[in-house]
Amino acid sequence: YQDGERQANAEIADGEAQIADAKVQLADAKKEIEQIEKPTWYIYDRSHLPEYSGYGDNAERMKAIGEVFPLIFFLVAALISLTTMTRMVEEERTLIGTLKALGYSKKSIAAKYLGYAVLATLTGGIFGVMIGEKILPYIIITAYKIMYRHLPDVEIPYNLYYGVLACVAALLCTVAATIFSCMKELKEQAAELMRPPAPKQGKRVFLEYIPFLWKRLNFTWKSTVRNLMRYKKRFFMTIFGIGGCMGLMLVGFGLKDSISSIVPLQYEDIQLYDGNVILQSDVTMQEVYEALEKNSQVVATAEDLLQKITIEHDGVSKEVYLNVPENVEKFSDFVVLQDRTTKEKYQLTDKGAVLTEKMAKELGVSAGDTVTIKEENEKERTVKISQICENYMSHYLYMTPAVYKAAYGKEPEYNSIYYRTEGRTTKEAESVGEAALKLDGALSVSYTTELRQQVDDMLQSLDIVIVVLIISAGMLAFVVLYNLNNINITERKRELATLKVLGFYDKEVTEYVYRENILLTILGSIFGIFLGMLLHRFIIVTVEVDVCMFGRNISVFSYVISALITYGFSILVNGVMYFKLKKIDMVESLKSVE
Repeated sequence: YQDGERQANAEIADGEAQIADAKVQLADAKKEIEQIEKPTWYIYDRSHLPEYSGYGDNAERMKAIGEVFPLIFFLVAALISLTTMTRMVEEERTLIGTLKALGYSKKSIAAKYLGYAVLATLTGGIFGVMIGEKILPYIIITAYKIMYRHLPDVEIPYNLYYGVLACVAALLCTVAATIFSCMKELKEQAAELMRPPAPKQGKRVFLEYIPFLWKRLNFTWKSTVRNLMRYKKRFFMTIFGIGGCMGLMLVGFGLKDSISSIVPLQYEDIQLYDGNVILQSDVTMQEVYEALEKNSQVVATAEDLLQKITIEHDGVSKEVYLNVPENVEKFSDFVVLQDRTTKEKYQLTDKGAVLTEKMAKELGVSAGDTVTIKEENEKERTVKISQICENYMSHYLYMTPAVYKAAYGKEPEYNSIYYRTEGRTTKEAESVGEAALKLDGALSVSYTTELRQQVDDMLQSLDIVIVVLIISAGMLAFVVLYNLNNINITERKRELATLKVLGFYDKEVTEYVYRENILLTILGSIFGIFLGMLLHRFIIVTVEVDVCMFGRNISVFSYVISALITYGFSILVNGVMYFKLKKIDMVESLKSVE
């Protein structure tokens, strides 16, 4: 018993010593735990996946285009409907007079034409909804599958809301035009209606008040100018119709010009580096910097502070990348700060920061204003904006180390290195980046070539939409020209027959009409240029996504090709009208109605 007691006491003393040591270790561990910094949690959902967000941005772009272009097409289509129904009622003037003389009421006579308008509009509307809501979306979605190969077979159900809305809007236009035309004719007495309408009275045109110019015009040109001014409704409708169609084609070509132009502007004129190495936190960049300097493919490097921050102005908050270069004088070799319109070059100074253009517009900031920098768990800081610079991809706030220190109260901790390769090729940039990633301090590398590819994908997704837009606008131009030319010849059949009786050959009668069509087409295309420029500027701003700004330019080639397509349709319509002009029978056309 005594031996066991002694052994137990010895073991207890040993255990108590171990417990004491363990308590000391536990206390030390607790102190270490207390000294551990709280971790930063990053929670990402699918919106952070580039393919998901990119698809959403493209969908928003299509939505913006879909909210603008149908309105223009609808206005031109409404113009055609208005002209057609007005002409139909005017052509049946004698029949209306006969019906009125036989005792038919005004409502019964108007119902005949209203029924035709409603039936034709609903038939065309239903046919258009059945085709338009299936074929066009299918073409666009199929084109998107080139980029997003994981897309399943997308179902395209009919949208009754848009279908009914389109049909009702078209119905209102045609019915209103028919009612207006019928009321105009039914006001007259039956005896007057059964007689042909008196020809429009000729008036002096504005050119006649310029003797110097008017005297130099021959007879055919004088009659052409007078005819244009005599038929004012056709004059303005033709100009608006052709101008609207050319404007749509110009917007289609201009969209591609504006989007494709941002690649060379951003990565050849503004951002002159090929890659950017992002460093891990709490490490020095010395090892990575020296490795890049020694790399034979690298010709220049620059240290920077690059981090995402939130800035606010007048209650509007936006995220931008804060960029603080270590060497301000060397910074212009990697990023060019300039004005978009004047191309005036800016230098970073200690007077304030430089903000990129689109972000300045979204915040309502101009040079001289002050923005507030907001960061979580940090006090608010203010910085003055000295200049607004040109930029197209992402948003940046550039400042010197002195401005940063004045705002943050500390020296900047540089965490990225820009580098430019000798050949400035994708292969070289990726080779340098892969070598940098093998170093312990490097966290990630971004390449300007990847951003270029994003823009190319964006262009690819818009190509099919632009093609559909241009084809639709061209077909609409053909319909407008054919409809208005057909009405023009029908209205003036007796006039053209009289010219034939007076000895004009078929060729001369054709030139007599063609001259007016050519002038109207030229005037319409000029109007279309200005309309296209306005629409293009509006749509470019509308289809832009938050992270980029598109160019504002339309190339000369786009103006030329849009005009040539319009003139091509005009020539085609004139060719078709030639046979109708040749078939005018002077004897039948000049017979009296009585």
